[in-house]
Amino acid sequence: MKRIPTVLSAAIVVLALVAPSFGTPTHGGGFYGGRAYYSRITGYYSGNGGEFTLRSDGAPGLLLSNAAYHSSTRVRDGNAESFQTFCVELREYVAQPMDIWVSTRFLNGTPGSHSWQGGVPGTGDDLDPRTAYLYTKFAQGTLQGYNYTPGPGREESALALQRAIWYIEGEGGANNEFVTLANNAVAPGGEWHGRGIGLVRVLQMYYENGEKQDQLWLAIPAPGAAMLGVIGLGLVGWVKRRVY
Repeated sequence: MKRIPTVLSAAIVVLALVAPSFGTPTHGGGFYGGRAYYSRITGYYSGNGGEFTLRSDGAPGLLLSNAAYHSSTRVRDGNAESFQTFCVELREYVAQPMDIWVSTRFLNGTPGSHSWQGGVPGTGDDLDPRTAYLYTKFAQGTLQGYNYTPGPGREESALALQRAIWYIEGEGGANNEFVTLANNAVAPGGEWHGRGIGLVRVLQMYYENGEKQDQLWLAIPAPGAAMLGVIGLGLVGWVKRRVY
């Protein structure tokens, strides 16, 4: 009996991957990531951008794992599913709640991830590897120069990182120390050279059929997801046998 909660969690991951609950957007492949609410926690943000806290609040809830996040970047509001994120666009806004479409393609159709609207209204733009580097390091709690201690220091870091992301994604922002860090990381010989966007994905957000602010998510490695898929599909069969 004690194993059931773990198996149920696995089933939720599978449903997130194979059973979207709303129509597929016409601008790219991906999967449904559930429904998110957001929080703004004092000591974690400054201005209109990040950090945002994405969280569940009722069915179907947030269907995205936060297992790849460090303790400093998840469950900051006490919600077990929540994680910290940043905006991709400058001129789009959040709403309550937002349905999530996880983009898994670049605009040319190859594997990747892209925002919609973004720096090219009506078309969107592909996620830059530099943004992926910065957000991966942030989520893992290892971003150089980022103050993870809640309070004025973290607010200042959040503002600088948000401006760097906007700058890299062609949304304005500021060419600051985080941009320099990212440029060095993706350059030949840098720690992120050749890694593309890694496991970072753009969350394309929707509210009442309107497009809202796109944000970022750090996924878990694919082999782990595949393992959960096998367990989850087994659970579905077990439930059918029990019920029918």
